[in-house]
Amino acid sequence: MYGDMPNNWSPELSGLARLRFITNAFTRMRYCFPNGQLDMYSKASPENAPAPLKPWFAIPGPVSEAYSIAFGHWASLDGKGTPDGIYALDTGCCWGGKLTCLRWEDKQYFVQPSNRQMDMGEGEAINA
Repeated sequence: MYGDMPNNWSPELSGLARLRFITNAFTRMRYCFPNGQLDMYSKASPENAPAPLKPWFAIPGPVSEAYSIAFGHWASLDGKGTPDGIYALDTGCCWGGKLTCLRWEDKQYFVQPSNRQMDMGEGEAINA
């Protein structure tokens, strides 16, 4: 199931190729090219992303205007920088940041600091 291709949606996708694209879009997508093609490599924060990549939520389309969307798995955002109606929940708890929850009914955030510290030299988490 894991793989970087196909990286562009097409209604003609079928079988494993279709499932792979859907899986990547839901679990790995951070950046897109202006034409909507997925980039599976860049993980930087938006201000450090290489041109012409844009965060998926900055690509114009009807979905972001019609729905509220909560997402995670992008700790470098630190829960910030998304448009209205799009809620970034990954605030780096596994890296010593915070655990963030969103109460859906009123879109209120709740934050709990992590009890872990990172030894950045070794790249391992240590319990505080």
